[in-house]
Amino acid sequence: MKIKGFALAGTTAVLFAAVLSLPKPASRAASGGRGATVAAPKLDAEDQRVTNALTQALRSRVSSPGGALNLVVKPSARASQGEFSEVYIAGRPAQVRRLRISELSLRARNVRIDVPYLLREKKVRTLSSKTTLRAVVTENDITRLLAGGKHTQGLGLRVKYLSDNTMLVTGRLNWTLINGPIRGTARLRMMPNYKVNLDILSLQLRGREVPQFVKNQFSQKINPVIDYEDIPFRPRFRGLQVSGSRAVLTA
Repeated sequence: MKIKGFALAGTTAVLFAAVLSLPKPASRAASGGRGATVAAPKLDAEDQRVTNALTQALRSRVSSPGGALNLVVKPSARASQGEFSEVYIAGRPAQVRRLRISELSLRARNVRIDVPYLLREKKVRTLSSKTTLRAVVTENDITRLLAGGKHTQGLGLRVKYLSDNTMLVTGRLNWTLINGPIRGTARLRMMPNYKVNLDILSLQLRGREVPQFVKNQFSQKINPVIDYEDIPFRPRFRGLQVSGSRAVLTA
C-alpha cells in the first residue's frame, strides 16, 4: 500500500508539473483577436511637437462652418520623423480652402509628411499616404465655389443639377468684348490627373450659342473645380456619381 500510494503521489506530481509548464493562452490584445487593443506609442517631446504642428496645420486648412470638425491624429513611434499611423477628418459641412463640401469623410493611413516643411511653413506636404475619401458636393457648394473664384467672382454664376446628370449654368459675362446674360449646360467629369472639371456642353449668350473659343476660355477660367492637391493627403479620386441634387466623389 505504501508503494502504491507513493507511485500515485509521484504520478500526480508529474502531471501537476506538466500542467504548470504549459504555455499560457495569448491575451486577446496580443493575439489580435476581436476586441484587441494596441497600446498607444510613447511619444517624446519632439514627437509631440510634430503631432501638435500637424494638428494645427490641418485645422487651419479644413474647417466646419456652423458645424463641428472631427479631427483625429494618431501618431506612430516615429512621429518626429513625420510618420503617422492614421489621420481621420470628417465634417458636415467642411470647408477646404475655397471649396465647401456638404459632407466630408477622409481617412489617411500610413502617412508620411515633410517635417521641415511643416515646421517652417505651417502647412502639410504629403510624401506618402493611403487615403480614402467620400465627399458630397451639392449644387450650392459649386455655386459658392464659383462665386469666390479668382476669374469667376462677379459673374453671378449659379448651377443646378438636371435629371440627366448634367448641370444648368446661368450668369452674366462681363468681359471686355463679350458681355451679357449666359445660359448653358455642363457636366462634372473626372480628369486623369485626379482633378474634377466642369465640362461646358453648350453656352448661349443673349440666346445664341457662342463660338467654341469662347467656351474654351470660359472653361479655362472655371476649371479645375476640384483638385486633389487642395485636399489633405492627396486622395486619388476614383469615382464620381451624380444623383439628384448632389455629386458623390470617392477616393
